[in-house]
Amino acid sequence: MAQLFGHEKLKVYQKGLEFAAIRSTLLDGLSRRVAACDHLDRGAESILVNIAHASSSWSPKDRIVYLGHANGSALECAACLDLFVAKSLLAPDDVGPGKGLLAEIVSILITMRKTTGNRVREDHAEYRTKKGNLFSHEDLDVYQAGIQLVAWLASMTTEFVCSADLLSKLDKSTTAIVLNIAEGNGRFTGTDQAKFFGIAYKSTVQSASLVDLATANGPADVSRVDQGRELLRRIAAMLTSLSKVVAHDS
Repeated sequence: MAQLFGHEKLKVYQKGLEFAAIRSTLLDGLSRRVAACDHLDRGAESILVNIAHASSSWSPKDRIVYLGHANGSALECAACLDLFVAKSLLAPDDVGPGKGLLAEIVSILITMRKTTGNRVREDHAEYRTKKGNLFSHEDLDVYQAGIQLVAWLASMTTEFVCSADLLSKLDKSTTAIVLNIAEGNGRFTGTDQAKFFGIAYKSTVQSASLVDLATANGPADVSRVDQGRELLRRIAAMLTSLSKVVAHDS
């Protein structure tokens, strides 16, 4: 089939299509009631759309914006895969191929950002973070605390005496913490980073109030509930510090 647009020739776009296929396979086996499923679905689409917009934009400033959106969406998708593992819905081996492909996409997008004075340049190098992870947000203590929070919630749902609607809201709010940390860390400007960290902070506050509501009728194990509350306090404190740092650098 003939390629009609320039972005269809890009390696990074083709890799985005590969990831979209992996995403569909993974989602086929999961309940769509899990908040991260919808985020993964939309994130995979956002990667492709923003790469296409970046390729067709003549303004370097516009290209940087679209590349930043695509990079943030790729990191959001990677965080969704981490959440599925934290919730024991998928095994690390199940998400490994998808995370590896996303790491390639992110590497290419970062190179495109650095060479954005050129119309298209897709060079990329294999890399690992200082701590040996695929993505820089995985090095953040606040991100790891967010993953621990999600795992804690998954282990506590049967102990909460509350409605299914409240549990769904808790799933959405804790998911938002993790995904906004990942996407914010991947944005290319301090202003964008601060915005996403601010959203993550608001979701942390919301999650804390929802935990209070979920335990209002008396939890089975107070000490385990306190573990979750302590994680929320730590996350809030770290997000406050991060927001100040990126705002200062912007």
